[in-house]
Amino acid sequence: MTKIKSHLASWHIHPLLWIVLSIGVLTGSFTEMIVIFILIFIHEMGHFFMALFFRWRIKQVMFWPFGGVMETEEYFTRSYKEEFLVVLMGPLQHIWMHFVLLYLLHNDVFSPGLMEYAISYNTALFLFNLLPIYPLDGGKILLLLMSYQFPFQKVIHYTIIISVFFIFVGLCITYLFEWMTFHTLCLASFLLVENRLEWKQRQFIFLRHLLARYQNPIDQKSIIKNLKADSTISVYDVMKGFHKGYYHTVHFTSPTKGYIALDEQQCLTAFFEWKKPYESIESVAKLVKT
Repeated sequence: MTKIKSHLASWHIHPLLWIVLSIGVLTGSFTEMIVIFILIFIHEMGHFFMALFFRWRIKQVMFWPFGGVMETEEYFTRSYKEEFLVVLMGPLQHIWMHFVLLYLLHNDVFSPGLMEYAISYNTALFLFNLLPIYPLDGGKILLLLMSYQFPFQKVIHYTIIISVFFIFVGLCITYLFEWMTFHTLCLASFLLVENRLEWKQRQFIFLRHLLARYQNPIDQKSIIKNLKADSTISVYDVMKGFHKGYYHTVHFTSPTKGYIALDEQQCLTAFFEWKKPYESIESVAKLVKT
């Protein structure tokens, strides 16, 4: 219980949300604003408690006028199972909330207008979060699914490019159907800024992923992926081909030694421990044998 309280202390409300709530009081829409906040709060609680279950390090949970964000350094460093469950546990909250709201509506617990508004917003929030846009849950699911097919370093690039594409598609749709509002522009701007930051930090994200593999080696009994490389390629370039969730063996032919194989942990050791990121894999193989 003490740990949960300490984590809950990291929950924050962004000043913009306080402003929006204040405007809600002045315009008579405070009740609707509270309903939106409760739905977002329960959504983030799903992420939060699943992350606590897997003992993730949570930096903070920030609530914005248009949603919440749980900041953690664990994304892309944990197993597929953990990351899928943490991501999915947010959207899944909207399913049971939908039936609860229907019950409240049919039993006249609250005003029908308020309940219909809550059901409508709950559905919109559920569908919106599943859009393939990072850092929405749909964007994170997209990244994890693409990780099955592509090297993790490329997946980061692809996810951001796809996210920006869908943001502009969404803006075009809202403009054509005259749904464009100030709130829509603010939300699109926020998502574009987030993707811009992720693009600038893509190298850091990749290195953090490699460091997690080095500190917590993947079980060699897991799925092994064989990589073929030229003997002159650097260790760093080899690791750009690493897939999330696989244990890799790098195969190459040395002009002097013939066929040689390096495993993933030897490459990571050369990178982090020996500080030889741009050493050729042939040179690293010689160091391993000595």
